[in-house]
Amino acid sequence: MRRTTVIGSVVLLSAGIAWAQDAADPARKAPSLEALRADIQALKAPMVAWRRIDWQSCLLEGLRQSRAQNKPALLWVFIDRPVDDARC
Repeated sequence: MRRTTVIGSVVLLSAGIAWAQDAADPARKAPSLEALRADIQALKAPMVAWRRIDWQSCLLEGLRQSRAQNKPALLWVFIDRPVDDARC
């Protein structure tokens, strides 16, 4: 067990030194805002089905629309509103 602890410590120390050297590199510049936006857009899926759903906060309106379109209704329940909430 002592050998495992020593090996783990050496690995952590090596990783810390490598990170510190990388962080202290003055030649390394932060990416521009445009480059960050391009990276984020590249990670996004272009057409995700759930983004095209017309979400409703009122259950009754959602059920009306699902019946009219002959499509199933997805009910998302999140309990953080008071019982007497008059939203719908």
